[in-house]
Amino acid sequence: MDFTSAINDLTGDLFGSNQDNRIKRANEAAEKAYNNAQKMSDANRELFNQYYSKAQDLYGDQSSKVGDRISALENMEAYDPGQFSYTGDVNDFYSKAANQRINDAMGLIREQSDMFSSDYLNALTAKQTAMASEEWDKAYERYMQDRNQQLQEFSTNANLGQQAYNNKYNKNKDLLGVSQNAQDNLMNAYGSNISNLANQNNTDAQNYANWQQQVAANENSRKGLFGRVFG
Repeated sequence: MDFTSAINDLTGDLFGSNQDNRIKRANEAAEKAYNNAQKMSDANRELFNQYYSKAQDLYGDQSSKVGDRISALENMEAYDPGQFSYTGDVNDFYSKAANQRINDAMGLIREQSDMFSSDYLNALTAKQTAMASEEWDKAYERYMQDRNQQLQEFSTNANLGQQAYNNKYNKNKDLLGVSQNAQDNLMNAYGSNISNLANQNNTDAQNYANWQQQVAANENSRKGLFGRVFG
């Protein structure tokens, strides 16, 4: 450094021009740092918003159906197949030829027996009773077969109806679970977004405070003329 430069620096230090320049540069550097931090803050906020928007795209539609799917379950009426009812009667199942067969048998007894014999009426009565009982047994068997068939059909239809009800209930329950899970995911995403934004707000406030404190500290470092001369 030559003598002229040394004199200029000494004069600048004495009257504060060099110090003013240093403070100005320090303030500019502090402001630049703050502006860079704000750019990063803006980028972070954009990422937070993109994250929440993506969550809304993924879960918003399903989440909005929670109320409808709760109502669908609540409004399902319990399946009731009713009571089995059978209206048949044994008499409905007597063979149309039963009376003819009984009459034919009675006729055969008459032809083969002596009407004046003491055994005639007994044989006639016994045969008629036996055949009537046999025809009744056959009618009753057909009656029970028909009843059991209708009972089986009723049970089959009742089971099918119950299965259809169970399938519908399980489907509604599963859909509600999907919506509730989507709602939970969306609320978690919303909570994360709010938390991230709050933290970023705190960081921004702290960065601003740091900038202002740095500027204040730089300004407080100025020395008056008396202080510059006498140190």
